[in-house]
Amino acid sequence: MITRNRPSNKEHRYNDYMSNKKKGLFEKKGTFIWLLITFASFYMLLEATHFDLAYVMKKVLWPVARLISIMATALFLSALIEAKGWSRFVSALSRPLMRLGNLSDWSGTAFTTAFLSGIAASTMLWNAYQDGKISKREMFISALLNVGLPSYFLHLPITFAIIVPLVGPAGMIYLAITFCAAIIRTVFVILAGRLLLSGKAKQPDAVGYQQGNPEKKGGEVLPLFKKYLTQRLSYIVLYTIPIYILVVLCRIWGLFDLLKDASAHLVTTNVIPVQGISVVVFSIVAEFAAGAAAAGAMLQEGVLTVKQTVAALLLGNIIATPVRALRHQLPRYLGIYRPATGIALIILGQLLRVTSVVIAGTAYWILF
Repeated sequence: MITRNRPSNKEHRYNDYMSNKKKGLFEKKGTFIWLLITFASFYMLLEATHFDLAYVMKKVLWPVARLISIMATALFLSALIEAKGWSRFVSALSRPLMRLGNLSDWSGTAFTTAFLSGIAASTMLWNAYQDGKISKREMFISALLNVGLPSYFLHLPITFAIIVPLVGPAGMIYLAITFCAAIIRTVFVILAGRLLLSGKAKQPDAVGYQQGNPEKKGGEVLPLFKKYLTQRLSYIVLYTIPIYILVVLCRIWGLFDLLKDASAHLVTTNVIPVQGISVVVFSIVAEFAAGAAAAGAMLQEGVLTVKQTVAALLLGNIIATPVRALRHQLPRYLGIYRPATGIALIILGQLLRVTSVVIAGTAYWILF
C-alpha cells in the first residue's frame, strides 16, 4: 500500500507565502504597466490638444473627478448598508422581482440604486462580487437587469423633454415602444436568472438590522469604507483614468466620426422614404436631439407620416446605440469592472437593448 506524505503546517505556510508573494508581484507589475499607460496617454492627450489645459480640464479631469466621486459615494453607501445591515430594507421594493429571478438582496440594492445612478449600481455590484456576496454569474445577470427599466427611467426625463416638444404624438409612441422594449429586457433577464441561478441566492447576514442585535449598527462604517477606498477604489481609478483619456483621444483623432459615417452610409431601408434617412443619419452622426429635430420638421412638412417618423427614430436609435456605447459606456464599464468583464457586459447589454427595440418596433409596425 502506497502512502503519500501530507505536507506539514510549515509547508502549508510556506506555500501560502510563496503564492501571495507571486500574486503581489503580479499585481505590482500590472499596476506599474497601467501607470505607464496613464502617463503615456496623458502626454498624447496634451500633444493632441496642443497643451490646451482648459480643454483637458473640461473634457478629462473634471469628468473623471466626477466619475470617481460617484464611485466613492457608491462605495460609502455599500459600506453603510453592509455595516448597518440595511440591505434588505433598501431592496424591499424590488425583492419580489429579485425572487422571481433567484437574485439576492445585494442585487436588489443595486437594482434600486440603478434608478438614480447607473455608475453607483455598477460599483455596488462589482463590490459585492469582490467580497464574495454574489457569484460572477449573478453579477452579470444583475448588471444586465439594470439595462432594462432602471436605465429607461433614469434617462426618461431628458428623453421626454427632447422628443415630445419636437416630434409630438410620434414622440409619445416612440417612448411607449422603448418602454415596452425595457420591459422585454427586464423579463428576459429575470427568466435567465430563473434558469441559470440556483433558487437559494446568498442573502445579507441578518445580524445588524434586527432590533434585538444593535451591535453592528455603528462603528464599522468608516473602517469598512477605508478598506473599500484602498482596495476597491484604487483599483477602479487605475483602470478608469487611462481608459477615459484614450476614449477622449479617439474622439479627437476622429475615430468615432469614422464609425458614425460608416454606419450612416450603410443605412438603406424601404420602410421609410429616402428623405427620412436623414433622420437616421442625424441620429448617428450628431446626437439624438438632432435626429428628433429633423424628424419633427419632416413630420410637420408632411414628408413623413407618424408611423414612418417612429420607424426612423427607432432605426436611428438601433444603429447609433453601439457607437454611443463606445463613447459613453466604455470608460465606465472598463473602469469599474475588469476590462474583459466590462467589454463582455457592454456587448451583451447592447445586444439585449437592440434586440428588445427590434422586437417592440416590429410589433408596432405589424399591429398598427
